[in-house]
Amino acid sequence: MRMDYSDANALINNGLLSLSKDDKDYWSFKGKSNREYGHGLFQYPAMMVPQVTQAIIDSILNIHSDIKTVCDPFVGSGTVMTESMIRGLSFFGTDINPLAILLCQVKGGPFHINELKTKTESLKDRINNDKKTNYEINFVNKSKWFTKKALICLSKIRRSIRAEDEVWARRFFWVALAETIRLTSNSRTSTFKLHTRTEEDINERKNIIKILDTFFGILDHNFQEYKNLYEKLENNNLLQDGNYKQNIYIAFADARKANSTIKADMIITSPPYGDNHTTVPYGQHAYLPLQWIDFTDIDDSLDKENLLKSTNEIDSRSLGGHKKIIEEETSKIIQQSENLKDYINSLKDKPKDKINKVISFFRDLDMCIDPILEYLKNGGIMVWVLGNRRVCGKKVPLDKILTDLFEKRNVSIFCELTRKIPSKRMALKNNLTETMSDEVILLMRRGG
Repeated sequence: MRMDYSDANALINNGLLSLSKDDKDYWSFKGKSNREYGHGLFQYPAMMVPQVTQAIIDSILNIHSDIKTVCDPFVGSGTVMTESMIRGLSFFGTDINPLAILLCQVKGGPFHINELKTKTESLKDRINNDKKTNYEINFVNKSKWFTKKALICLSKIRRSIRAEDEVWARRFFWVALAETIRLTSNSRTSTFKLHTRTEEDINERKNIIKILDTFFGILDHNFQEYKNLYEKLENNNLLQDGNYKQNIYIAFADARKANSTIKADMIITSPPYGDNHTTVPYGQHAYLPLQWIDFTDIDDSLDKENLLKSTNEIDSRSLGGHKKIIEEETSKIIQQSENLKDYINSLKDKPKDKINKVISFFRDLDMCIDPILEYLKNGGIMVWVLGNRRVCGKKVPLDKILTDLFEKRNVSIFCELTRKIPSKRMALKNNLTETMSDEVILLMRRGG
């Protein structure tokens, strides 16, 4: 990054703004947000739109061709990771959700396509030849979330996956099982929160849902997605013996704690828009699939028993998950942002617990900033995709508050984009989709 930063900022800003010059809704990508090249392996909550990520990365690379490493501290389903790989960049990502780590491990390869095809057929044979009827898992309320038929069929799949020798193949199969569980459990798919279907609905589905056929269909779909990503990387000369040529590092980690010496040229991320209990419950969404997945195939240091001790445990460990907040913490975080102070004052006649949820979220978000900056080289660029949710009917100005928090740390905003959300991949009955119609994209630079 040799050129003058102010000149570079202006060029990036102008380039991004020019994209919507003739089409004011350019950034919505309405009708154009296809999920190909591995982006559609699993319906993860609130996924970033690949085309948005593509446009931003390409605009920045047009000015900074020397960018080599990208970081996403809230890596989620790996949208930024995949788009970075397609462009031949090294990538570093972290998340507090084991299911997110698994998804990114799969998308990072290796890409032994022919061998995977053979292993997939062998897996199907093992499942079809499994005549056992015992359950492979045991957790509280398992019969609430799964019918007897589902428990038997999913157990056949789990046993058959565990019989696979190669961990990279097992991970691929676990993802297909996770999506199968999402579609065939007794939890509603109309929300990412865990809510059981009605008894009538469950009884109707017993004779309709064919669990093994569903799994086989997802396997075939995911294989084609994976093959498309493989071909894209191969055509870009980014693979060697099926392995991605650049560095990929995915870690189970809390964004509030820096734990790596890796330095990125660019950070692109989309943090939670609020605490996961009241916005998007990533942990709840992962709870049922993770019951069936071997954690040793994700990270053998993970404590499965503690992470899944309740449906809310993962969410309670995320930003704003710890609601208890003392007056000293409230005073400290409010002093960091005039916009936050004004917002909290606007809620003074609202329930105390609602106010505490907002404050605890921003306390934790503020705690993330310094560790995240540790990952970024001086002069490096950051892109944050943000949604301004509502609390008690009042829009939370997340973008303005975050701008305040960064400016306290010598990080300057040089471009701001707004995109309409035509059909963000969230559950239909999630409160967030009912109150959010747009996202704000902030581009900033550290120091310089």
